[in-house]
Amino acid sequence: MPPISIVFVTTGLAVWVIGLAFLGIGAKPSEEEGASNPMTTVGWIALIAGIVDIVQAAYIMAVQPAPLGALSEVLAGLVMFYGAFFTLLGTSLVKGLDLRPVANLSAAVAVVPLFWWQFFAGGWMFRSILVVWLIVFGSVTLTVYGKLSGKILGAMLVFTALYTFLTPAVILALGHFIP
Repeated sequence: MPPISIVFVTTGLAVWVIGLAFLGIGAKPSEEEGASNPMTTVGWIALIAGIVDIVQAAYIMAVQPAPLGALSEVLAGLVMFYGAFFTLLGTSLVKGLDLRPVANLSAAVAVVPLFWWQFFAGGWMFRSILVVWLIVFGSVTLTVYGKLSGKILGAMLVFTALYTFLTPAVILALGHFIP
């Protein structure tokens, strides 16, 4: 399996857990004194996914796996972009920081990947993923600023985890190319 599979799986699982948290599943802190906050755990999951993404981006640049060769650097740039986002999000959740700067970054994360549109020419699935990311990362910004319900974002994130991260991982695991 190509190295991008690791990115799909770790980031997909992080987005899944974040989505469930926004839906209120496993997100409420226990009322016991001294109990940990589940959002801290969600933060660690996002932070680990971000770090894994950054490591994988470096690996993809260094190895330049087939069939991309020198174009691997373009893909690694996109992976690094998401790695930076999830590292910042995870750190913010673990430390209990203000999420508005993360929301501001999310607006950029929604739009900038569209510049990879031509890179994904010939593949409908990757291009549809870019559109989903535009909508969902833009919705993160709206939710943090109180313009969109967290439950709606949670459902969007669960769909995003399944369609844009875990489905491509399964396709690759079955030995197929992503359409």
